[in-house]
Amino acid sequence: MKYFLWQHTKALLSKTSPQLYVKNRFKANLGYSPNFKNPKTHNEHMAKRRFSYTEQMTLLSDKIAVRDYVAKKIGDKYLVPLLFEMDSLSKTIYNKLPNSFVIKANHGSGFNLLVKNKLDYSFEKLKQITNNWLETKYHLLGMELHYKNIKPRLLVEELLLDEEGKVPKDYKFHCFKNKMYVEVFVDRFTNKKVAFFDKQWQVCTYPWTSDVVVDDPLKIKKPENFDEMIAVVSKLSQPFDFVRLDLYSVNNTTYFGEFTFTPGSGMDKFISYNMDLEWGAFWE
Repeated sequence: MKYFLWQHTKALLSKTSPQLYVKNRFKANLGYSPNFKNPKTHNEHMAKRRFSYTEQMTLLSDKIAVRDYVAKKIGDKYLVPLLFEMDSLSKTIYNKLPNSFVIKANHGSGFNLLVKNKLDYSFEKLKQITNNWLETKYHLLGMELHYKNIKPRLLVEELLLDEEGKVPKDYKFHCFKNKMYVEVFVDRFTNKKVAFFDKQWQVCTYPWTSDVVVDDPLKIKKPENFDEMIAVVSKLSQPFDFVRLDLYSVNNTTYFGEFTFTPGSGMDKFISYNMDLEWGAFWE
């Protein structure tokens, strides 16, 4: 009952006063009151986006709709091969799925499942998982309202594996107009750790308190196609003061992952308030 009432309250606040909800949660999580009229920190800028967004942000946050945009902008060779898209999982589609694949919901973050062996997931089990995704009102979880008008659907992509048969590293590019950093996540689904670099692949201090940093970032090899990756994210990020763009590099081939406009819902804690201010100054 408490959960139902809280969800009902959040749904009401999303229509009447999303700014109030974001402000209260922001202060509770980060320890200071945000200034949305004149944002100065990175988190203030991102938190404001949670209720003050554009239609383009909604379009590019839709994991299905964004594919057409990326294909027109940089070419469909950068897209992970798409096997199916659907409103919900049917037995007919399940029977057509290959032995390995990735299945996702298009309307939020965290709705994805890597399947290396289809025998591990019966139709009933996969149906239950994906139905839970589709029924989740993702925009209410963190009041990220640019997700609100995305119709929940499913997509199935080819499972990408590196030369060692492992899930490839995740390269998350934090793109400003005149600044860029890249988080590199290794062993994402087993023992996740992160390293942090600038666009020249120089090691930088990891700015947040949320993840475990690898012991020796210098041991992480710069991808041979890193210059191409920089060119791709530079072109895709062009219209925005800030966006995080995720890419994969598989056997030196670059693949687009996703646009994220409010990483961490705009509430990832920096190692210091001054670091939050420093990143806020990168916004134009």
